[in-house]
Amino acid sequence: MSVTLADIARELGISKMTVSRAINNDPLVKSKTRDRVLEASRRLNYQPNVFARALATNRSHLIGVIVPDLMHSYFAEILHGVGIVARASKLQIVIGNSEEHIAREVSEVEALRFRTDGLIIAPSVPQSKMNVYRKMIDDGTKIVLIDRTLEGLGCPMVTTDDIAVGMLATEHLIRFGHRKIGHLRGTITSTSKNRLEGYKQALAKNDIRFDKSLVRDCGLMESDGYKTMKAWIKEGNLPTAIFAVNDPAAIGAMQALGEAGIQVGEDLAIVGGGNIHYGDMLRVPLTTVSWSRGEMGQSAARLLIQLIEGNGKDVQNQKIILSPSLIVRKSCGAK
Repeated sequence: MSVTLADIARELGISKMTVSRAINNDPLVKSKTRDRVLEASRRLNYQPNVFARALATNRSHLIGVIVPDLMHSYFAEILHGVGIVARASKLQIVIGNSEEHIAREVSEVEALRFRTDGLIIAPSVPQSKMNVYRKMIDDGTKIVLIDRTLEGLGCPMVTTDDIAVGMLATEHLIRFGHRKIGHLRGTITSTSKNRLEGYKQALAKNDIRFDKSLVRDCGLMESDGYKTMKAWIKEGNLPTAIFAVNDPAAIGAMQALGEAGIQVGEDLAIVGGGNIHYGDMLRVPLTTVSWSRGEMGQSAARLLIQLIEGNGKDVQNQKIILSPSLIVRKSCGAK
């Protein structure tokens, strides 16, 4: 039989309301009384009824996090950062996985938004369809975007400078003497578009003509990089270096190159983005552009908590942009 607030109240000879206030750290409760209540709750093994608490406070004390790939260590690191801040605020996390499908993402968000106090989303939804989230925000849903942005949405966002990611990667390859540099382009997300823009800006800055035939449609998964690179190898006319939209696409491309007998770092240089945790353990360690995924997750969680606690005006349009940096390994030709 579970212990209730009434049981603790009877044990101590005080009111049920005083017990409730003490457990919820109400400043009106004297510290001596609070200590007695907490000691009794531990001794009697009291377990709070989270459902009753939610009804009483209109809070679930849950936050939802929707990411496009739970198998991707990049998003696992973001989730870890979210968890650090959430646990400190006595919040639990419910996770959804969109698998880069727009309809699935919206379905996950609809399923979670009424069960949670707010949502952190890495959106696959394109800019042109962001009204689905604008309507939710207008209806009172608390949303923070992470990793990817939807300009003009009117909610906090945490990302990295993706134009700088593209520039850092491409300029590094240019410094190694490459002039024919290809790009494995991602999806319609802001990260993909901005990294392509950074690639273009780096070429222009170094007086290299942009050649659209060197930009190949690709996704964000290893399988996407593998298929795109395999087709490019079959077609021929390969560049001497490639900037891939992210590490998984780069790793998939490296596998295809290896199968074709093309040595990465010697015959063809490649740079990715995101610094996933096993990139340095590959047979040819991957040169990449990095930023703190943990800091990204923690920042998003803090912004969401501010929204939930009613500080929305202070953070509603806040955009946190983390600076990226280059990590040089052997895949670019470095010794």
